[in-house]
Amino acid sequence: MDIRANVPSYNKKELLSSLIKINDNIIPKLLNKQWIGKDDTYYGAIYDSDSVVSPQQTSNFIETLISSYVSPGSKYYRSTEILNRMTLAAKALLNLQHEDGTIDLLGTNFHSTPDLGFTIYPLAVAYSIMLKNSNLNYGEFQSFLKQYLLKAGDALTVGGVHTPNHRWAITGALAWINTFFPNLKYKARVEQWLAEKIDIDPDGQYNERSTAVYTPITNRSLIIMAKKMNYDYLYDDVRKNLDMTFYFVRSTGDIATESSNRQDKYKQYNLSGYYFAYNYMAIQDKNSSYAGMVKYIESTVPVEQLVYMLPYLIEDSTLMLDFAETIPIPTTYHKYFKYSDMVRIRKGEVDMSVIANNTTFFTFFKGEAALEAVRLSSAFFGKGQFQSQQLEKEGDTYILTSTIYGPYFQPLPKEKIPVKGEAWGLVPQSERAESEVQTLRTKIYITEVNGKAKIKVSVDGPKNLPVNLEFGFRMGGTLTNVIPKRNTNNAFLIKNGEYATYTKGKDSIKIGPATAAHKWTQLRGALPKLDLDCLYFTNYAPCEFEFTIE
Repeated sequence: MDIRANVPSYNKKELLSSLIKINDNIIPKLLNKQWIGKDDTYYGAIYDSDSVVSPQQTSNFIETLISSYVSPGSKYYRSTEILNRMTLAAKALLNLQHEDGTIDLLGTNFHSTPDLGFTIYPLAVAYSIMLKNSNLNYGEFQSFLKQYLLKAGDALTVGGVHTPNHRWAITGALAWINTFFPNLKYKARVEQWLAEKIDIDPDGQYNERSTAVYTPITNRSLIIMAKKMNYDYLYDDVRKNLDMTFYFVRSTGDIATESSNRQDKYKQYNLSGYYFAYNYMAIQDKNSSYAGMVKYIESTVPVEQLVYMLPYLIEDSTLMLDFAETIPIPTTYHKYFKYSDMVRIRKGEVDMSVIANNTTFFTFFKGEAALEAVRLSSAFFGKGQFQSQQLEKEGDTYILTSTIYGPYFQPLPKEKIPVKGEAWGLVPQSERAESEVQTLRTKIYITEVNGKAKIKVSVDGPKNLPVNLEFGFRMGGTLTNVIPKRNTNNAFLIKNGEYATYTKGKDSIKIGPATAAHKWTQLRGALPKLDLDCLYFTNYAPCEFEFTIE
C-alpha cells in the first residue's frame, strides 16, 4: 500500500461508527463458519480455513458478535439470533476445554496453557462488556462464559509455557480473570512469572524481536496487568518498546521485521497491531508523540484492519478520548540499537537497516521499491554464509566483521584410539590435531550519504575462493539491465561494471557498479536462494566489492 495519498485520520466517534459497520459486515461470513447441526461433533464451535475446529477462533467469534449485540448503531443490536449463536459458541468452548482446564491448538499444541491464555483475552473483553451492559438479556451465555473462565483460571495457575511471550499471555489472562473473580492464587502465579523480569533489552526490544506479531501482543499483556493489578512499573517496559518502535517504521507505513526471531521475519506488516498500545499509553501519559503515532496509524492502515479495536473501545470508554495535541513521527534519523544488533536509518522515503548476527546484513527501502535482503556467501568448506560476529561504528560508517576457519584433521594419537569400535564415530574431532588451517576474514563497511548507501565488502580468504553477493528484491517489481540466469527462477546476473535498476510503482532503486567474475549463484554451503527476485554480484577471493545503492 502506498500511503503517500495521505488518507486522513478521523476522530474516535467516526472511528467507532465505522468499526461497527465493518463488524456488522463481517458477521454473516462468521456465522457460516459455525457448526450448527446438532449432530456435528463440534456443535457450536468455529472452524478455520482448513475446516479444523479452533477454540481461538471460537473465542474471537464471541467477541465479534457481542460487539454488535450491545451497540445501538448495529443492525444486530439485541438480536436474538446473535445471542443464540454466542451461547452455542460458549457451550462449545466448554466442550472443547479439557478436564484440567486447558484447550488444544490443533495445529501443534495439545493441553496447551498458553493457547488457553490467548482465548481468554477476547472472552474477558466480552465478559466485561456484558457486565457494563447489564440491561441486556444474555440468558445462559453469561453463565457458560463464567464456567470457562473459572476453569481456565485453575489451569493458568499451574500450566507451563514454550516461549518468552507465553509468560505474559498467561499472566495477562490471569489479570483479567482476577478482575471478575478475585483469587489470591491468581495473583501469586502472576507474581511468580513476573519475578523472572520482563525480557526487554535496554534498547526496548523484547527477546523474540517479533516486531509485527508478538511485540504488540506482549505490550497488550503488560498493559492489562498494569491496569488490572496495579503493577504500574510494567508501563515503563511498554514505554521503552513504543519509544523504540518509532524508529522501525518505513515510509510505506510498514514495520521493519528483519531482526525478528519468529515467523514474521522478512514479512510485510503494517502498524495496525500497535494501535491498542499507542492509543492506551497516549491517553494514560498524555503523550503527544504516542498520539502522533495513533494518527499516523489511522492514516496508513485500512480501517478494516482496526476492527479488532471495536470491543476494546466499547469495553473501556476512556480509549475513546481524543488528543489535545499530536507530534508527527520522526522521518529522519540514525539509530544504533546496540543490544538489538541493528542500525536503523531513515531519510524521508529512504529506509535502511544494518543487521549484525544475521545472514541478511542490510536492507534498503525507497517508498514501494524494496531491497529486502543483502547476503554474502562463499564456497568456504561448506560454511561460507556470512553472518557477522561484530558490529562497530567508526564515524559515520558501520563495520560488520567475521572470521572463520577451515581446518583439516590429523590421525589420532595411538593412546586416543578406542579399543573397541571405529575411531571416527567415537572420538570427537576436537581430540585431533589440526593442519592446513584456512582462514576467511570478512569486513563490510556501510556508510549512508544523503540517502544513498555506500558499501564496501572485503573478503580475505584462500585464493580463487568463489564468492557472491545476493540482492533480494521484493517480488512484483521490475529489474532492468540484468541477465536472467538459466535454469533458476527469479535469479539475475549482470555485466561487470554495469548498474541495475529495480522499479516498483513510481519508486526505483539503482545499484552498482557490478562485479561479475563467474556465474555460480548457489554456492556449496550457502543458504538456499531467497524467495525473491535475486541479483548476484560475483568474484573470487581475495577480493573487494564496492558499490552504491540509491
